[in-house]
Amino acid sequence: MTFVHRVLIHLDEPEKAALVLNSAKNLVAGLGKVEVEVVAYSDGVEGLRTGGSQAALMDLLASQGVRFVLCENTLRSRDLTVEDFPDYMETVPSGVVELVLKQEEGWCYVRP
Repeated sequence: MTFVHRVLIHLDEPEKAALVLNSAKNLVAGLGKVEVEVVAYSDGVEGLRTGGSQAALMDLLASQGVRFVLCENTLRSRDLTVEDFPDYMETVPSGVVELVLKQEEGWCYVRP
């Protein structure tokens, strides 16, 4: 059985979106067998909106299997919907809870 790395990347500041996405790109390139999940909440969701400066890299990463999840609490508090983001974005009820639950399952945690 081949070991698959599982990595969460925390995004709560829009100015760190490029750093987070490049970290995801490096993980995919460097580890090969890797599950990467970018968890965005609070101000971090702004860095992943449709038409943003990182759109091409986000599209590439999504095509390589990187999962992007948005916090529903944040979307609700900002009057945003999942339609404000690329169609491959998913939602979770709480970004913070997602980080905790995945770490309890053994996922590695990265906060750039």
